[in-house]
Amino acid sequence: MAKSAQRLEARKLREQALSINEIANKLNISKRTISRWCNDILLDSKQKQILWSRARTKYNKNFRKYCETKHEKTLAKIDRLKLEGIDKVSKLNKRELFIAGAALYWAEGFKKDMRFGFANSDPTMIKFCLKWLKDCLGIKNQEISMSVTVNISHQKRIQEIEKYWQKETGISKSQFTKPFYQRTKWAKKFEENNKYFGVLRIRVVRSTDLLRKIKGHIEGLKQNVG
Repeated sequence: MAKSAQRLEARKLREQALSINEIANKLNISKRTISRWCNDILLDSKQKQILWSRARTKYNKNFRKYCETKHEKTLAKIDRLKLEGIDKVSKLNKRELFIAGAALYWAEGFKKDMRFGFANSDPTMIKFCLKWLKDCLGIKNQEISMSVTVNISHQKRIQEIEKYWQKETGISKSQFTKPFYQRTKWAKKFEENNKYFGVLRIRVVRSTDLLRKIKGHIEGLKQNVG
């Protein structure tokens, strides 16, 4: 296309409310040249509205694409860091499990009672505690008792909740003691209330000396501070 024809085409596109960038890309000509060719063309309010509307649409599209790309990169990074963390911990040997369990009890266990007590709502953490008790401290299933703490608004679900914890822990129904109900009713309504299973409390029968030993383990951990 001859230069004069290109100039005419550029001016025609500008009058159709295309931006300088759009015209330059369409005709494969520099923005400076397009700007010089079209600098005397004044867009009216309607043309300006069309130009800005198209610019916003393009911006929104590009911004949405940017957000999607960023989200994908974030998810990939999360997965990568998660896998790095799993690889870093790897499989615990017995001593590592023992130390991890002692640290967990230091953080979450009952230390002012006269016997072993541990409570949590996370089934994986509960299983970890049970594994620590059995593998590192020699506690058998029959020495363990459990009870559930739930809000009073879930009292009608108590059998379902106890069955959930029985399945998660492998502890029989006969070893579950009377549940405890929190009497304060929640003002807030939660979605998927059927996924609420309260807090499970683990007890070990005749465990005064066991608790004393664990407190000793915790003191051992404290020696590594500072």
